[in-house]
Amino acid sequence: MNKSRVSFYVDGFNIYHRLRDFQKKTGLCFKWLDYKSLFQSLLKDKEILTDIYFFTALSKDFGEESILRHNKYITALELQGVKIIQGYFNKKQRKCRVEDCAYQGHKYFTDHEEKQTDVNISLQLLKDAIQDKYDKCFLMSGDNDFAPVLKTIMEMTNKQAGVVTPPYQCGAVKLHTLMKLKNSCYHDLQTNKRLIINLAFDKLKGHSLPEVIKDKAGDILVAMPKEYQQF
Repeated sequence: MNKSRVSFYVDGFNIYHRLRDFQKKTGLCFKWLDYKSLFQSLLKDKEILTDIYFFTALSKDFGEESILRHNKYITALELQGVKIIQGYFNKKQRKCRVEDCAYQGHKYFTDHEEKQTDVNISLQLLKDAIQDKYDKCFLMSGDNDFAPVLKTIMEMTNKQAGVVTPPYQCGAVKLHTLMKLKNSCYHDLQTNKRLIINLAFDKLKGHSLPEVIKDKAGDILVAMPKEYQQF
């Protein structure tokens, strides 16, 4: 029997914020996460990993050091065979909504809004389904707005669409309500189960990229930033 082909699609900054919040609460850092190793561990016996897509964006407004760390991580993922698709950040003026503020009038502040990532994820999921690149896909995101995309994939093709939840841990980082996203997943009528992998932070242990990645000649290609070390 041929193995079922499984692809994963990672909403990069959506997951990054979870990892950052967890580090602030616990001191444990998973920002140097090896998605290939992690996803391999989530496969069943009759499944084979095909593609991993990591969707992200860069902005000079975050500072050179931040960009340098992010580029190192992107390079490390690419060396593991992960496909990187980048969007961009756009500056946006937002009105301050702090209640009970003594200031009379309205204050505005500059915020950064990630652009194209949602569209890039949706298009890649649909494109790969139509081109028969997978039998089953998993979206790793906490954004309920992707629900219609997963439904469309299953309505237009014979593919199964599922969700890997953003990592969570009781008492540290809660799992937000994802009912729309979860309800849009493939539903096995025989078992009455949906295609959902609930990813607790404990499942990330043992899935870090090497601290130093070298080429065949022994030359260093990329090294883990010191800020990603656990403390």
